[in-house]
Order: sequence, then C-alpha cells, then structure tokens
Amino acid sequence: MLPLGLLLLSEAFLAAAVVPQTFFPPAVPLAVRSPALNTWLDTRGGGNPMTTWPNFWNDQHIDGWAGYIRVNGVAYHWLGSPVPGKAATWVSTSITPTRTILNIIAGPMDLNVTFLSPIEPADLARQSFPFSYVYVDGVSTDGQIYNVQLYADISAEWVTNGMGTAINWQTQQTSNAVYLQVQSTSPSSIFQDVPEDSTAFHAIASNQPGRQTVIGTDVHVRPILATNDTAITLTSDLTDTSSGLVNNGGKFPILAHMVDLGNVSTIPTVAWAVGVLRDPVVTYDKVARHGYWWSKYATIGDAINAFIIDFPSAKSRAIALDQKILSDAGAVSTEYGDIISLGLRQALAGIEITVSNNLNGMGGFNTSDVLAFMKDVGNTQRVNPTETIYALMPALVYLNSSLIGLLIEPLLRFQSSHLVGYAAPDLGSSYPTAPGNTANTMGVGLEHSGNMIILALAHARGSGDGSILARYYTLFQSYAAFLTNHTFGPEQQSADSTEPILHQTNGNNTNLGVKAIVGLRAMAQISAAIGDTASQKSYTDTAQRLTQTWTSRAMYSAGSTTGLAWEYNQGATSGLMYNLFADRLLGLGAFPDSVYQVQVSQLSNTGPFGVPLSSDSNSITRSDWTLFTAAAISSVSSPTRNTLISGVRARASHNETNGTFANIYNYQTGAGVAQGAYPNGFATPAQGAMLSVLSLRLYPTKLSLFRQELLPFTATPVPSKANVGAIAGGVIGGIFILTVFGIALFFFLRRQRRRREDEGGWNDNAERNTTVPRPWRPPPSLPSLDATGGRTTQGSTNMSGRSPESTVPVSIGLQSSIPPQGRSFVPGQTTPLPFAMSHEKSAQILERDRLLNEEPASDSQYAHSRSQPSISGSGSGVTTSGSGTEELRSELANLRREMAQLRAQTDAPPMYQ
Repeated sequence: MLPLGLLLLSEAFLAAAVVPQTFFPPAVPLAVRSPALNTWLDTRGGGNPMTTWPNFWNDQHIDGWAGYIRVNGVAYHWLGSPVPGKAATWVSTSITPTRTILNIIAGPMDLNVTFLSPIEPADLARQSFPFSYVYVDGVSTDGQIYNVQLYADISAEWVTNGMGTAINWQTQQTSNAVYLQVQSTSPSSIFQDVPEDSTAFHAIASNQPGRQTVIGTDVHVRPILATNDTAITLTSDLTDTSSGLVNNGGKFPILAHMVDLGNVSTIPTVAWAVGVLRDPVVTYDKVARHGYWWSKYATIGDAINAFIIDFPSAKSRAIALDQKILSDAGAVSTEYGDIISLGLRQALAGIEITVSNNLNGMGGFNTSDVLAFMKDVGNTQRVNPTETIYALMPALVYLNSSLIGLLIEPLLRFQSSHLVGYAAPDLGSSYPTAPGNTANTMGVGLEHSGNMIILALAHARGSGDGSILARYYTLFQSYAAFLTNHTFGPEQQSADSTEPILHQTNGNNTNLGVKAIVGLRAMAQISAAIGDTASQKSYTDTAQRLTQTWTSRAMYSAGSTTGLAWEYNQGATSGLMYNLFADRLLGLGAFPDSVYQVQVSQLSNTGPFGVPLSSDSNSITRSDWTLFTAAAISSVSSPTRNTLISGVRARASHNETNGTFANIYNYQTGAGVAQGAYPNGFATPAQGAMLSVLSLRLYPTKLSLFRQELLPFTATPVPSKANVGAIAGGVIGGIFILTVFGIALFFFLRRQRRRREDEGGWNDNAERNTTVPRPWRPPPSLPSLDATGGRTTQGSTNMSGRSPESTVPVSIGLQSSIPPQGRSFVPGQTTPLPFAMSHEKSAQILERDRLLNEEPASDSQYAHSRSQPSISGSGSGVTTSGSGTEELRSELANLRREMAQLRAQTDAPPMYQ
C-alpha cells in the first residue's frame, strides 16, 4: 500500500496539475532576462510544445535546448525536438509574471517543468545578471518507484546567427557549481539577431546526485540517453579539441548536465541555470560600460556560484512576487493577471543596468555611476527610445521607480551637451553603441520632450530622488518652452508616425496635444519641487489656457453625441487618448473628468481584439496604448476598462497568430506583422504598459514632501511663450563657468594627491571606507571588443561620469526606491541608492557644494540656506574642519574671485532669437 504521506503529496501534485488552461498565447517565455537572453517556446496552432525547439525572441532563430527524463531506461524529451527518445505528453501550460510551467506526462511520471526568469527589483546586481533557471519536480502517477535520470543541454546556437561560425568551449567548476561555456572565436558587436559577442553558459549545482557533465556533439551524446540500459555514462566525441563549428556537417556541439536520482517515486527539485553574457554591455560616449553585477563579483565563476546557491531563495522570492502581482491584478479583473504574466518578463528584459570603470587607477567599478540602457526589441536597434521607456513606465513605477531615472539619465547627459531646444528621440540606432542622436528630429520634438518631462517627474515621485529634477532643471525648461510653442503645431507628429503600418502620419493630433499639456502640468510640479514658484504659476496658467483651447478644438457635438476628435476640428475622427494616462498617474488634474467621460463613450464599440488606435490607423491597434487608455478611464468606468483589458487578453491568447507577445496587431482579425518584418513589436519592452492600472495605486497626488529639502532655487518667471534662446544662452554661460571651475578643481585635487604621496600616502589616523575593494580582473574566457584581449580603463567625458552637481544626490524628503542588496521587494517601499564614497571624501564634497552655492551678499537677491545631509560616524576622517577642507575652502574662495573678474571682463553669452 502507498504510504499516506506520499499518497497525499501525489494527490496534491495532481490536483494542482489538472487546473484547466484558459490562456493560450502563441509563444511563451522560457529564459527572458535581457536582449541577448530572450528565449521563447512556440505554442501556436495547438502544436505539441514537446516537439518544438525554443526560439530567439524574433522567431527567426533556434536556440538549441533539449531536456530529457529517463524512466526505467526509457527516454522522454520534455524540451526541444531531438531525434532520440519519445516526446513526453504535454498537458497544460501555466504562466505567472516570473515563471512558465509546463505540466507533462512522461510514461508513469507526472512532471512540472518550470522556467524561472527572476525579476529582482530590489537588487541591481541580481537584476543585471542575465541568467535564468529551469527546474523539474514530479511524482509517479501510480505511486510506484522508478529509476529516474534528468538531463538538459544547450547548443552553440545561443551565441551566433551563423551555422558556420567558429566557436570554442570549456568546463569550469566552483565550490558549488559546475558550468560549461561556449563563445565565438571572433566576437563582433553585430546585434541585429543573436548577438555575436556573447558567451552562453549552462550550469548546475556540483553536489547533485549522480551528476555527469559533458561537452560533445548532439549526435553522440543524446543517443546515449535512448539506450535501454538502466545505468548510463555520458561520453564525449570532442575530447581532443576545445573548438569547432556551430554546425559541423550536421553535428552540433552541446553543453550537457545529467542527474541520476536512482529509484524514486517522488522527483525532488532539480535545477539548471542558463545565461548569456556580453561584456562590455554597451558603449556610451565612446566608453565601455559593464553589467552592474560586475561590481559585486570579481569573476564570472563567483557570480554563477552565487546564482546556483541562491536558487531556493530566488524561487521563494519569485513565488512571493507572483502572488503579490496576481493578487493586485485579480482585484482589477479576472483576466488582467494573464497579460501581466505574459508581458512582465519581456518588459524588464529590454533593460541592461551598467556601471563604468573606476578612473582612479585602482580598478573596479564606479557604483555611483549607474546607467541603464534599453534595446528597442521588436522594432529597431534604437537605444533608449523615449516612447518605449514611456510605455514601459507603469511596470517600473510598480516595481522600482529608480529604474526610470537610470534610463533617462544617459539621455539627459547627452542632451545637455547637444542643446537644440527639444528632446532627442533616443541615443542612436545601433545598439549596443550609444553615441547619441544628433539628427534633426524637431518634427517629433513634442512627443519626446513631453515624454522626458513626464518620465522625470514619475521617477522623482516614485523614488523620492529629486537629483535629476535639480540637475537638469534648465534642460527641462527648454523642453517645456518647446511644448508651449508647439502644442498645436501642425508639423508635429507622434512617434507612431515612424511605423508605416499605423498610418499615423497626419499632424494636428489631439492626443499629442494632450501630452504637451500634461507635460506642462508636470513641469509646473517640477518647478514647485525646485522652489521656483513663479515658473510653477506660469506653467500652470499656460497649461490651463492650452487646455481650454484644446477642448474647443478637440471636443465636438453631433446631435446628442459628444466626442473627442483625433484631429483638431475634425469630428469624423477618433482614437485612443492614451496620453491621458500620465495625467492620472501623476495626479495632475490637467483635464476635467468630462474629457475622460467622453472618451469612455467612444469606446463602447469594440472588435474581437479591442479597439483601433485611431480612425486612420488602418484597423491596427497597440496593446500598450490600449492599457494606457484603460488605466486613464479606470475611475470613470471600470466596465469599459475591463473591456479594453479583455480585448488585449483575447489577442494575447489568439493561438493562431505568430509572435512573442507583440504590441501591434489588427483589432478585428488579430493578425500581426510577420516575423522578420520590422517593426512587428515582438517581445517589446513596451508591454510594461500591461501594469498601467496597477501603477495608479502607488502614487500620492501632491508633492508637498518634495519642497523641504531640495536645492534652493532663485526664481525666474517663465513667460507663457518661453524664450528658448535665453535659456540656451544661459546654459552656454553656465557650461563655460562650470568648465572653468572643473579645470581649477582638477588641478587642486591633483596637487593634493601629489602632496599626500610625497608625505607617505593616506593619513592612517583618518577614518577610511571599511569596504575593501575586490581586485578586478577580466573574465578568463569572455570575449571582449578590446583588441588587446582585455578591458581597458578609458577616459570619460561628462556624459559618462557624473556631472559636478550630481556627486551627492539631492534629497527631496523621500528616499530612492532601490533597496540594499538582498532586501526583499515590497511595492512602494523605498530605500537609499547605493553610494560608494569614503566619509572623508564625502565631507569634502559636501563642503565644496556648500561653498559653490554660497553667493557673496552683494550678489544675492535672495537669502539662501541649504541643509546638508548629516554624516554619521567617528574618527577624524568624518570632520570637515581638517586642513584639507580648509585649503579647499581657500582655493574655492580664490576661484570665486577669479570667476567674478572673468565675468566682468567677458560679454554675456549671445541670445538666440
């Protein structure tokens, strides 16, 4: 008789497995952590996923990945379509925000195969490490004991698009893990398909029972599994070489791990890890940047070892996050959780979090210079496109608003050095190279300027970090001036105008006017946070005036019907006013409820897959903008909101279509753009918009906490028609002054360093940073674009390093929402950003900032006061009254006098009309 405990376990497992499946997407995410690690399983047309090879996100390239279970000598494959063995029987697929779970039957065994792509908003090191887990557990269906082995392998197809690419491989072992790796022998930065500069890894815990690890060809290793012998030994036909081709005459080198569980009736959890690494991740301003995880681990082996050890905890964190998200989604509608579950992994996978090298000659990484970069997956190779960050914004607001700041910071740095009066659309079009966009993009300036202001305020509101608002306030003012002057500009087009399938090439777009007005109301809030009350009033008044004009041109009446036109003064047009979402998200009150109510009245007639983007969109819609609209009208009509959600879910579950959760499709037929044709929206990060409704619940409606601790600001009234030339002239003058100061400070600090070296180094009595930096060394085999074979420390301009004003983040009464390493994620909970700096240096920088912002009485129009964050600790290194600080004070005083003389002798910057 079966023991009672085992019987109960078996019944519980089977009960969980027979939950009927109601959601059937055409592709499901397997390992989705980055633009390079983005592997999906095609499930369209009711096909058997047990006989399908996984694909790269674009559905154009196989990622060779096979999985087997051997039961009493009979091999069943549960992943891929390998020749040896039988296909397991697929029962159902379940999808959560972090996991895809395949329930299968393999002979007498009932298995769950779970693909876990961790989402770690509370830990930048974990979030930036592009590895995923796959784990198997199960029970025998009859309670009997069987001899069981579990096996998985990956091929070199993960690292190249060419079957004839030369590759090499190797085996590595750490204290807790064994991992295999493969890479191209001639890496390049080509990233149109599978990145050609990547290294793929396949890892497992070294203490797994009966573990066997081997690198061989598929035609040699996999047939061993299909032999009838109960005990098998994996061997290799590549023992005499460590290099070859991806496909050598039909033979594919594979990286394999097998576990022998012996005789069992219950299969304990067995996990593997897969990862794809690139280094450097991006090149920004001609400087290589590296994954943030490098700042925590000295070697790749250390990182993989930690990832393997962390599996039980990572699994628990993922389940907790899934439960939290699905609980929140369930409170909205019964269908909402499905589209969040399908879209969240791909949303986060578009982001790569990076650090720069330290420039002090000591090696290591500068964790105070953290930037994030996005590849426009599914559309182009653009870097950090503002409209995609805008669409992603709800997911980041829900998970960690600080990530918004990491994405817009590199855009703002670039735009600060290329002033054109409006925001650039991106950082270039050749990911992973991010040189910046210097093209004339004035025709979409309204779109991107509005995006940047809204994103900046969303970041500050969610994270409590106002440093970006203060640091780039002048730049935001230039964007606001552009919005003011071009709100109704007939030449202005939305970012969708670049997608021919949407036919959004007409000007006079009312939804674009909404973005301009919302952007100005957001700018008023930014001015209030800064303390610039005159500009706050001016922006508010301007936005109110523009709202009145907008309403008179966009709202129309036809008999008893009131509607919103998609084009000004064209009552026969209509569309999704999705930019109203930002008004609701930030609680700006830019538009009255009557506007939202009219929008609801226009959404009553829907097709099988929702509503069209607009009356001139060729019957095409976008899921991201649909969810923006659903969230915007949520408080006015929850039934209409849920109807829009249902339309998006219906298309996401339309199993006859192709694609990896694309955001562009026909609202009547569900047809999308074919694979290989761009833009098709496959796997786009824009699906972070699926969390739009949830994101509304996290924001306060006022900014009262901002104003108490921000940098004081000398108010300068901004006229309703702001003078862009005056702003540009002021910025040029400011850059000139800061450049002079930077040169002087550089020579002063160099002189101080030489003096310390002459005196025998650091003062041993001074308090030092207790964290001993780990020595950095390049990974043993990871390909690098550096011609010398290793990373080099490169010089940096202001784009790559922190600007002088940004050395110490500005506090605005709240804290940043990046929790310390290892902290559990709690939505809405905020904790400080990591900031690596010794107490002594921090004190000197604080004193420098105080002196720089301390104006002589004769030059002051207002009395300024600036409270600095307190520095706790003991020892002489904490004090700001040491000789070094006094000398810095004296040096800066001299510098101030010299700058005053320079200003008196130099004409003011020109004013451009």
